[in-house]
Amino acid sequence: MKKILITTTLALALLSLGACSKKSDASHKSSSSSTSSFSFPSSTSSSSKASSSSKVETPTGNIDSSFQKAVDATQPTVATMKETYKDTYSDITATAEAPQTIVYTYTYRNQITPTATKEAVAKQLATATASEFNQFSAVFPNFKERYIYLNSDKSELYNILVTKEDVTAAQASSASSSK
Repeated sequence: MKKILITTTLALALLSLGACSKKSDASHKSSSSSTSSFSFPSSTSSSSKASSSSKVETPTGNIDSSFQKAVDATQPTVATMKETYKDTYSDITATAEAPQTIVYTYTYRNQITPTATKEAVAKQLATATASEFNQFSAVFPNFKERYIYLNSDKSELYNILVTKEDVTAAQASSASSSK
């Protein structure tokens, strides 16, 4: 179960964040024909941020419109992931949460009993998505990722918030253990 959870999360995170990165390389395009490339709007630059950045009102608060566009750009990838992992998950979503958090929600098709601790899953998520996390946080300084795993009855298995500090700690731990 742990391997499926991490593999699926890593695949979605890599593809989703890759679709939103400034680079649109061939590996992202070849991973899925429906993956769309997305360039961050110029309103994210510091000189024009104050004058042209608008907010989108959502149930979770005000979300910067450029961040909402970045999350919206992940939707083709989410659709691909739903199809790829349809035997494991009944639903996969990516939504925006204020101020700059992307929320990935995975709903298992069948009831499962988690075998990994929340801390272990959080560390693996921070390690596995570090490169893409850093690219995203370079554009959105308050960027965070939330991973929610639900059982088929919608009971929550994990609700993990990954922050810049988590990624930095995971990278440091990984670097020290590889020496």
